[in-house]
Amino acid sequence: MKQLWLAVLMFAAGHGAGAQEIKVPSSWDQLAARADEVVKVTMDRKMLQYASKFMEDQDDTESKRLISKLNGLYVRSLEFKTLGAYTDADVEPIRAQLQGSDWSRIVEVDSKVDKELVEIYIKTVNSQTMGMVVLSQEPTELVLVHLDGPINPGDLDNLSGNFGIPKNVRGPKKLTPAPKSATAGKK
Repeated sequence: MKQLWLAVLMFAAGHGAGAQEIKVPSSWDQLAARADEVVKVTMDRKMLQYASKFMEDQDDTESKRLISKLNGLYVRSLEFKTLGAYTDADVEPIRAQLQGSDWSRIVEVDSKVDKELVEIYIKTVNSQTMGMVVLSQEPTELVLVHLDGPINPGDLDNLSGNFGIPKNVRGPKKLTPAPKSATAGKK
Protein backbone atom coordinates (compact mmCIF):
# COMPACT_ATOMS: atom_id res chain seq x y z
CA MET A 1 0.00 0.00 0.00
CA LYS A 2 2.89 2.39 0.72
CA GLN A 3 4.03 2.00 -2.88
CA LEU A 4 0.56 3.06 -4.07
CA TRP A 5 0.34 6.29 -2.10
CA LEU A 6 3.92 7.21 -2.92
CA ALA A 7 3.27 6.73 -6.64
CA VAL A 8 0.08 8.79 -6.39
CA LEU A 9 1.97 11.54 -4.57
CA MET A 10 4.47 11.83 -7.39
CA PHE A 11 1.79 11.76 -10.05
CA ALA A 12 -0.27 14.44 -8.34
CA ALA A 13 2.49 17.01 -7.80
CA GLY A 14 2.48 20.02 -10.10
CA HIS A 15 4.01 23.47 -10.70
CA GLY A 16 3.43 26.63 -8.73
CA ALA A 17 4.61 29.15 -6.20
CA GLY A 18 5.07 28.56 -2.48
CA ALA A 19 2.51 27.77 0.20
CA GLN A 20 2.45 28.32 3.94
CA GLU A 21 3.74 25.68 6.28
CA ILE A 22 1.07 23.41 7.74
CA LYS A 23 1.23 23.79 11.51
CA VAL A 24 1.78 20.54 13.38
CA PRO A 25 -0.50 20.51 16.43
CA SER A 26 1.10 20.52 19.87
CA SER A 27 -0.62 17.21 20.60
CA TRP A 28 1.89 15.60 18.22
CA ASP A 29 4.70 16.55 20.62
CA GLN A 30 2.89 14.55 23.30
CA LEU A 31 2.50 11.66 20.86
CA ALA A 32 6.20 11.90 19.95
CA ALA A 33 7.09 11.48 23.62
CA ARG A 34 5.28 8.10 23.56
CA ALA A 35 6.50 7.01 20.11
CA ASP A 36 9.22 4.43 19.61
CA GLU A 37 10.62 6.20 16.55
CA VAL A 38 10.26 9.88 15.68
CA VAL A 39 11.34 11.61 12.49
CA LYS A 40 11.07 15.38 12.51
CA VAL A 41 12.38 17.38 9.56
CA THR A 42 11.82 21.13 9.43
CA MET A 43 13.65 22.82 6.59
CA ASP A 44 12.70 26.28 5.41
CA ARG A 45 14.16 27.84 2.25
CA LYS A 46 17.27 29.10 4.06
CA MET A 47 18.01 25.70 5.60
CA LEU A 48 17.38 23.89 2.28
CA GLN A 49 19.88 26.20 0.56
CA TYR A 50 22.41 25.56 3.32
CA ALA A 51 21.93 21.79 3.09
CA SER A 52 22.39 21.88 -0.69
CA LYS A 53 25.97 23.14 -0.21
CA PHE A 54 26.87 19.70 1.13
CA MET A 55 25.62 17.95 -1.99
CA GLU A 56 28.73 17.52 -4.12
CA ASP A 57 28.11 14.41 -6.20
CA GLN A 58 27.25 14.65 -9.88
CA ASP A 59 23.99 12.86 -9.07
CA ASP A 60 23.05 15.64 -6.66
CA THR A 61 22.81 18.32 -9.38
CA GLU A 62 19.11 17.63 -9.93
CA SER A 63 18.44 17.51 -6.19
CA LYS A 64 20.10 20.90 -5.79
CA ARG A 65 17.95 22.31 -8.59
CA LEU A 66 14.82 20.95 -6.95
CA ILE A 67 15.48 22.23 -3.47
CA SER A 68 16.40 25.64 -4.85
CA LYS A 69 12.73 25.96 -5.91
CA LEU A 70 11.19 24.81 -2.62
CA ASN A 71 10.18 27.17 0.14
CA GLY A 72 10.21 24.39 2.70
CA LEU A 73 10.09 20.68 3.35
CA TYR A 74 8.44 19.35 6.50
CA VAL A 75 8.19 15.72 7.60
CA ARG A 76 6.72 14.28 10.80
CA SER A 77 6.71 10.53 11.27
CA LEU A 78 5.72 8.73 14.46
CA GLU A 79 5.98 4.96 14.90
CA PHE A 80 4.54 3.12 17.87
CA LYS A 81 4.85 -0.46 19.14
CA THR A 82 1.26 -0.66 20.30
CA LEU A 83 -2.07 -0.21 18.59
CA GLY A 84 -4.26 2.69 19.66
CA ALA A 85 -1.36 5.00 20.55
CA TYR A 86 -3.07 7.80 18.61
CA THR A 87 -6.65 8.60 17.60
CA ASP A 88 -8.40 10.40 14.76
CA ALA A 89 -8.74 13.36 17.15
CA ASP A 90 -4.93 13.70 17.02
CA VAL A 91 -5.06 14.01 13.22
CA GLU A 92 -8.13 16.25 12.96
CA PRO A 93 -6.29 19.57 13.61
CA ILE A 94 -4.19 18.95 10.50
CA ARG A 95 -7.22 18.08 8.38
CA ALA A 96 -8.93 21.26 9.62
CA GLN A 97 -6.09 23.35 8.15
CA LEU A 98 -6.66 21.65 4.79
CA GLN A 99 -10.35 22.57 4.56
CA GLY A 100 -9.89 26.06 3.09
CA SER A 101 -11.10 27.00 -0.37
CA ASP A 102 -7.58 26.72 -1.80
CA TRP A 103 -7.00 23.17 -0.54
CA SER A 104 -8.45 20.09 -2.25
CA ARG A 105 -8.18 16.48 -1.27
CA ILE A 106 -7.25 14.84 -4.55
CA VAL A 107 -6.61 11.31 -3.31
CA GLU A 108 -8.03 9.20 -0.53
CA VAL A 109 -6.92 5.59 -0.21
CA ASP A 110 -8.73 3.73 2.57
CA SER A 111 -7.39 0.18 2.67
CA LYS A 112 -9.38 -2.07 4.97
CA VAL A 113 -6.92 -4.90 4.31
CA ASP A 114 -3.81 -2.92 5.28
CA LYS A 115 -5.73 -0.75 7.76
CA GLU A 116 -4.17 2.30 6.15
CA LEU A 117 -5.67 5.67 5.28
CA VAL A 118 -3.70 7.92 2.95
CA GLU A 119 -4.88 11.36 1.92
CA ILE A 120 -3.21 13.75 -0.50
CA TYR A 121 -4.13 17.41 -0.58
CA ILE A 122 -2.96 20.12 -2.95
CA LYS A 123 -3.28 23.85 -2.62
CA THR A 124 -4.01 25.66 -5.86
CA VAL A 125 -4.38 29.34 -6.57
CA ASN A 126 -5.09 30.57 -10.09
CA SER A 127 -4.63 27.03 -11.47
CA GLN A 128 -1.14 26.80 -9.96
CA THR A 129 -0.12 24.14 -7.44
CA MET A 130 1.06 26.05 -4.38
CA GLY A 131 1.75 23.17 -1.98
CA MET A 132 1.12 19.52 -1.25
CA VAL A 133 0.40 17.53 1.90
CA VAL A 134 0.40 13.76 2.35
CA LEU A 135 -1.20 12.39 5.49
CA SER A 136 -0.81 8.66 6.14
CA GLN A 137 -2.32 6.72 9.04
CA GLU A 138 -1.48 3.10 9.76
CA PRO A 139 -2.29 1.16 12.93
CA THR A 140 1.11 1.94 14.48
CA GLU A 141 2.38 4.79 12.28
CA LEU A 142 1.37 8.37 11.60
CA VAL A 143 3.11 10.36 8.82
CA LEU A 144 2.77 13.94 7.60
CA VAL A 145 4.77 15.22 4.61
CA HIS A 146 4.41 18.83 3.45
CA LEU A 147 6.17 20.08 0.33
CA ASP A 148 6.03 23.85 0.15
CA GLY A 149 6.76 25.22 -3.32
CA PRO A 150 6.72 24.09 -6.93
CA ILE A 151 7.58 20.48 -7.66
CA ASN A 152 7.31 18.22 -10.71
CA PRO A 153 6.33 14.55 -10.37
CA GLY A 154 9.74 13.38 -11.60
CA ASP A 155 11.50 15.65 -9.11
CA LEU A 156 10.48 13.41 -6.24
CA ASP A 157 12.94 10.75 -7.43
CA ASN A 158 15.66 13.22 -6.47
CA LEU A 159 14.25 13.75 -2.97
CA SER A 160 13.89 10.04 -2.26
CA GLY A 161 16.02 9.05 0.71
CA ASN A 162 16.91 12.66 1.54
CA PHE A 163 15.62 15.06 4.19
CA GLY A 164 13.59 12.37 5.99
CA ILE A 165 11.61 11.35 2.91
CA PRO A 166 11.50 7.54 2.57
CA LYS A 167 13.80 5.94 -0.01
CA ASN A 168 10.91 4.30 -1.84
CA VAL A 169 9.42 7.63 -2.92
CA ARG A 170 9.65 7.53 -6.71
CA GLY A 171 8.10 9.34 -9.63
CA PRO A 172 5.60 7.62 -11.88
CA LYS A 173 7.02 5.32 -14.50
CA LYS A 174 5.90 5.41 -18.09
CA LEU A 175 3.13 2.88 -18.54
CA THR A 176 3.43 0.43 -21.40
CA PRO A 177 0.40 -1.42 -22.74
CA ALA A 178 0.09 -5.07 -21.81
CA PRO A 179 0.82 -7.45 -24.70
CA LYS A 180 -2.26 -8.76 -26.44
CA SER A 181 -3.02 -12.37 -25.76
CA ALA A 182 -2.78 -14.79 -28.71
CA THR A 183 -6.35 -15.89 -28.08
CA ALA A 184 -7.81 -12.40 -27.73
CA GLY A 185 -9.20 -12.26 -31.27
CA LYS A 186 -10.28 -15.93 -31.56
CA LYS A 187 -13.74 -17.25 -30.84
